[in-house]
Amino acid sequence: MKVMHFNRLTILSKKAKKAAQFDFSRSYNLILSKQKNSVGKSSLVKNIFWCFGCEPQLDDNWKSLDCRVILDFDVKGKSYQIARHGNRFILKDQEGKHKVFTGTGGDFSAEIMALFEFDALLAVRDKDEVVTPPPAYYFLPFYIDQKQSWANAWSSFNNLAQFASWKKTIIPYHTGMIGKDYFDKTKQICSKKIEMAETTKEIDRFDTAISVISEFSANNSIIIDEVELDEIEEELSINIMDLHFQQEILFEELANLRAEKAHIESQIVIARQSFEDAVADFEFAERLDEDIECPTCGVVHDNSIVNRFSLFQDGNQAKEIIERFQNYLVRLEHDILTKDSAFKSVREKINELDKKYSSDQHSTRSLSSVLDAISSKSVRKKVEANRSLKIESLHKQNQDEKLLVKDRTALSKDSRRLVNEAFQECFPRYLWKLKAFGVNANSIKSPENYTKVAESGGAAESTRAMLAYYISVYNLIYKYGNHVLSPLVIDTPNQHEQAAKHYESIVSLLIDELPEHSQLFVCGMDSSKLELLKSKAKTIYLDEEHSLLKSNEFEKVDFEYSGLFDLKESSV
Repeated sequence: MKVMHFNRLTILSKKAKKAAQFDFSRSYNLILSKQKNSVGKSSLVKNIFWCFGCEPQLDDNWKSLDCRVILDFDVKGKSYQIARHGNRFILKDQEGKHKVFTGTGGDFSAEIMALFEFDALLAVRDKDEVVTPPPAYYFLPFYIDQKQSWANAWSSFNNLAQFASWKKTIIPYHTGMIGKDYFDKTKQICSKKIEMAETTKEIDRFDTAISVISEFSANNSIIIDEVELDEIEEELSINIMDLHFQQEILFEELANLRAEKAHIESQIVIARQSFEDAVADFEFAERLDEDIECPTCGVVHDNSIVNRFSLFQDGNQAKEIIERFQNYLVRLEHDILTKDSAFKSVREKINELDKKYSSDQHSTRSLSSVLDAISSKSVRKKVEANRSLKIESLHKQNQDEKLLVKDRTALSKDSRRLVNEAFQECFPRYLWKLKAFGVNANSIKSPENYTKVAESGGAAESTRAMLAYYISVYNLIYKYGNHVLSPLVIDTPNQHEQAAKHYESIVSLLIDELPEHSQLFVCGMDSSKLELLKSKAKTIYLDEEHSLLKSNEFEKVDFEYSGLFDLKESSV
């Protein structure tokens, strides 16, 4: 069975010389306070997700503790341990083999998402590329935080804006509307778009060559219509075909070389800008702290000397590219001079024949100008023919892309219908169980209609509607999702001081409607209405304000995990 369980959470602050360790039940877990808030209930569960690289809302006081967090968990019966300190992560399997990661992107995301069998891919902003998202996008439906989630679904963590329109992909994937085959098609679509972009660049280069030819032709004042030009070309072919072909070949080569030169010069401008940006970034990074937060998406980036050196390397790479382009440009200019010299030599021979073939009938016409016109026409035809082939290729690529998009849509048609029908069955039923009669379920027909849930009913009623929505999504994931089912963590379900009868219905829903073998965490104030749940759960009481961590736990925990955070390199 594809189920994950959280088994033990350990939190250690060497700075404060405090620690805490919590063992969990594999079924129900209550984290309660009898009388006080600010005792650490939310901080406890937030650190579970923080350990996986998610960014829940942690206050400055907690961040100042500089905690090391370790979570023991299992996936499909196999044991694992994950540890985090700052932006450094250590993942150990049940055989003791470990991997070390810095940051939540790239290898870390790929490793964790593969462990959870989470195949969703998200589009990189402004690129035809899809990547594995960080683990936060996996955990979103499994954590209802105290502040954001009761008013806005799918918003439990910070720093989610790094991907545009991600909910349009993540919600259908979580609920089983789309699967791995959808993303296989998506990767093919991205590849096709990249192919189209390359073809478009080639067409642009042909346009540049045509522009060069047109500029040359514009300097030739002779006016000859196509019919007459063909007659002259046939007449001259017997006597000076060799010169004609030489000039044509040289003219085509010159046009290509000049077009290539224009392209390389534009690339040098881009490379110089990259070099200047890298130098500016390096100088800017030198003035910043070890950790810097992106002002756009809020991601915290490592600004250690190693990463700053990577900026320096980027600058050097850009500089090397500029040098290679400049060296290539020198060779191009030499080739252009060589071809131009050969071209002029042919023209001189043509001029010698000019007297022989020139006549007084056309005072502005010379053999040289006629041959220029013939050569321009011939070269232009070749370039335009090649351009036409690329246009045809681009059209086919565009048709292929549309077909891929159509096929991708068809893949999810039946599953979308099935999931939406299941949602329309369970969501109204859960609303009824929670006595949220003021919520119009008819306007909420799909998990994708999440924005309408919080808008329904009064404050207390909309909270119960949000719970009905989350439990519906959780069951859809269990029934139709292809990935591992995470424990469900609900922080303070008694929002807006639910009436006693409603709090009882919330507890009843959680006991009756969660899938078998799933694990539940509920944070809140102690209440007699929780007695039924307490009889089945492991209950952790926290009643000392701002004291989740204890001084008397520090030495034992510090000794137990003393070597874990000293691991430098992966063992596998």
